[in-house]
Amino acid sequence: MAAINREFYRSWRGPAPADQDTWSLVFDEATRRLLVRHEWQASRHSGCDEFEVAEFLKQTGPAQTALIDCLFLVHADA
Repeated sequence: MAAINREFYRSWRGPAPADQDTWSLVFDEATRRLLVRHEWQASRHSGCDEFEVAEFLKQTGPAQTALIDCLFLVHADA
């Protein structure tokens, strides 16, 4: 499965420097789907979730704002 992956937002959850969340826009060439992948790493657990873009944008927060900014090259609040 080949995929095109572009990170658009990263945040740190601490306390360790490697404890972080990343959000990426992913195009899966095999299934022809465009998804948002949220991956997190913490000292006690890590994981990954995938969302359809429309489902992801129904939520509010800095990751959603960053995706809109990335896609349209304008600030989401403009």
